Amino acid sequence: MVSVGAVALGRRAYVEAIGSDEMDYRGAKIRLSKKYVDYDDYKNDPANLAASEIPRVEKLMTDAQVGPDFADWHDVAHQLSKIKFPGYGMASGDNVVAAGREFAVRFMEIPQVAKERYFVLEKLAGGTFRLADDFVAQRDPGSAFAPISSIHLVDDRLVYADRNGRVVRETPVAR
Repeated sequence: MVSVGAVALGRRAYVEAIGSDEMDYRGAKIRLSKKYVDYDDYKNDPANLAASEIPRVEKLMTDAQVGPDFADWHDVAHQLSKIKFPGYGMASGDNVVAAGREFAVRFMEIPQVAKERYFVLEKLAGGTFRLADDFVAQRDPGSAFAPISSIHLVDDRLVYADRNGRVVRETPVAR
């Protein structure tokens, strides 16, 4: 019993001495909810950001600009990775292929606000890409489902639907 308490006390002292309660993101210092020594401890803590920082992180993520033109997929990945907040998710949606056009879909979690930022990129001749759409979608806070379940190209419009098939967004795309 004494040794368990000593280990816990020793860990707490170690975290206080070595841990960090802030991180750099897009040139800003972001305060965390507590000190972390281990990245996995930070990443797995659902309340890892100081509450006062959540709106600031959301603004930094949603104001960040990318593209609109990309030299290749490496350029896309590089620019999007600069926006992704450390410890939070970024994923691929289903590619959209229709009428001789191809679109790649990527989205990333905005920490602790039940929102995701979507990027839809059209693949052009020569392996270049152009940003066709960039928007934030609200997720149902109690749901594990992404707010956008399908995207279709209909008459030069990207049509977005939720998992119930309800259209939630339409965006015209130039040829």
